[in-house]
Amino acid sequence: MPVYKTIKRDSTFPITIGGNTLINFQKLLLYVIADKSEEEILTAQEKILKQEFTEDWYEHVAFLSLMITAIERTAQEKGLLIEENLDDQSTTPES
Repeated sequence: MPVYKTIKRDSTFPITIGGNTLINFQKLLLYVIADKSEEEILTAQEKILKQEFTEDWYEHVAFLSLMITAIERTAQEKGLLIEENLDDQSTTPES
């Protein structure tokens, strides 16, 4: 039976990330929904709220939205959140 390394599903732990990580998550979310109509996105939002992942991409949108919200909330609490145009940002990897 194939095995892989993972983290215990009920565990939590802190990680340190930089500003480019948030930008990359935001851009990835935009990429996932780029070919979706407004109606499809609204339907996805409704299904996600009900935990009904009837399309594979719904789970991706839910995960990315959760990560973006958590990062933004933490950045806001630390006084680090600012507003910028995504097109003006570099997406170089964090060091």
